Amino acid sequence: MSSRSVPPAAVAHQRRSPHQRRSPHQRRSPHRWGVALVAAASVLPLSAVAAAPAAASAAAAAVASPAVALSAPAAFPATVAGSAGERGNPYLASQIVTPPRPVPGTDRRVHLAYEILLQNTSDQPVRVDRVEVRSPARPRPVAVYDGAALERLLFNAETGGFTGTLGPGAVGVLILDVTLRHGGRVPASLVHRLSLTVPPDTVRPVTVTVAPTRVDRREPVRLRPPLRGSDLAVFGCCGPPFAHRLALLELNGRLVLAQRYAIDFVQLDNGLNSFAGDPSRNENYFVFGDDVLAVAPGRVVATRDGVPENVPPNLPPSPGLDDLTGNFVIQDIGGGNFALYAHLQTGSVRVRPGDRLQRGVALGRVGNTGNSSEPHLHFQVTDGAGLPSGLDANGVPYVFDRFRFDSRVAGLDAVPPTPVRVPAPPPHRRAQQYPLTGDIVGFR
Repeated sequence: MSSRSVPPAAVAHQRRSPHQRRSPHQRRSPHRWGVALVAAASVLPLSAVAAAPAAASAAAAAVASPAVALSAPAAFPATVAGSAGERGNPYLASQIVTPPRPVPGTDRRVHLAYEILLQNTSDQPVRVDRVEVRSPARPRPVAVYDGAALERLLFNAETGGFTGTLGPGAVGVLILDVTLRHGGRVPASLVHRLSLTVPPDTVRPVTVTVAPTRVDRREPVRLRPPLRGSDLAVFGCCGPPFAHRLALLELNGRLVLAQRYAIDFVQLDNGLNSFAGDPSRNENYFVFGDDVLAVAPGRVVATRDGVPENVPPNLPPSPGLDDLTGNFVIQDIGGGNFALYAHLQTGSVRVRPGDRLQRGVALGRVGNTGNSSEPHLHFQVTDGAGLPSGLDANGVPYVFDRFRFDSRVAGLDAVPPTPVRVPAPPPHRRAQQYPLTGDIVGFR
């Protein structure tokens, strides 16, 4: 693994403001954050690992955004633990990974982010043409997906890409972000009505109902932000482009997705650049060396330090599952919830297991360790410690108590992507919301 460690004192001296004027001789970023983010997240080299877990692990190590999603290897099961015969459905078995739980986003919508595993149990290719998300208590669908929009939501583990078709025996994951009106009633349960095309009859669609699930209507976890500063760009949940939400694992006989609501934070200038000067020097990235802060009071349950810094913009070669987080801190923040602060700077971890932290205490610095191609903070909350590396657990939603929302990167979900920085909708002061992918926020 290539590495480069920068002493904290040197960081404080060398780190630049994102708005500091560059000389004409300083080289600009070879890519804009938005462009590289979408390019990486829209072509994920994942494959079914039931047959070849080692190959999938190597492939997943290459998954990166400019902030490089931690992205553990996707581990789709060989079979889906659903019934193929329910309600006259011989075509698809289905399984909900985790029941959806509402979280309010900065778009003034309430998001239900969840995943449905699907397996074609027939001997013919099955094309999913339409998905209706329905509540038994409502006459109309809660959400409808079809056409090109649907094809961007169904990831085929057999082909390693997004598609509307599953071959015989193939397993895929349907990645949903159902949004509801803010202040409206959240349904208690959901079912999914799928319209399929199944040869030889390609004229008349087949309709099946799959994946009934309850909705976990508990409130999201309320936190203080893990950083201070302005112009912090968010790469997280909930809609396309995806990276974190494809990091599905089958561990100890169960499916987990620790990174469902994970956020990668990078700091940008007005040109959507995350550094100034030589891009191979970690200290030239605006966020490198910033203090990482405890988001809530609670006990430290695990830490790691001593993993060397990567040389940007390169990923380390083939990291193992337990190496993806680099230097990290895992904190028990109460209520069965655990916070992971990952990719911390070498030698910067200031806490030890057993330490009881107060909200806002500095526990380390932003670094570039583990499965990371440039300095950033990877932050997530899960329903368990997920030891040894924070990944053997399921992600749960959270909100930050207050922050500024001044602008966002629009066009990340376009095909092709057309990233541009645009003003955020008012009000600029936000409270008890989850920042969405593309948001540019400020924390005090």
